[in-house]
Amino acid sequence: MGIPVTLLTASLLGVLLFALIMHNARARGRVLKAERQGPVPEALQAALDHRLRVVANFTEYVPFTLVLLAALEMSSLPLALVEGLAATLVLGRALHAWGLSRSAGPSFGRFVGTSLTWIVLLGGSVAGLYATFFTP
Repeated sequence: MGIPVTLLTASLLGVLLFALIMHNARARGRVLKAERQGPVPEALQAALDHRLRVVANFTEYVPFTLVLLAALEMSSLPLALVEGLAATLVLGRALHAWGLSRSAGPSFGRFVGTSLTWIVLLGGSVAGLYATFFTP
């Protein structure tokens, strides 16, 4: 038996989520320190809010997509398809986090990361429907 695809994917994404959370913790610490000295500068609060949005976006997509990958992994579909979707998801989420954490506006990482995530979500859903209705 090989490495379960969903377990490996969830583990890699868990490490990425941890890194994003630690990035937020440092920003939160700076805001708390500033609060003790008086009003928090707007730019500092905006930076924290932006970092929180990076984590929120991650947690909007990843849980359901991991459930979908787990279901596909247990189906009769080729394992290579599930592995490809899983690798695309990890790459997409990493690019998105990188792109969005660097800029609130449009960026290469944000665009490509979002696109890859949507491809996994839609492609995995279509594959799941195929497995449900057209495979023994």
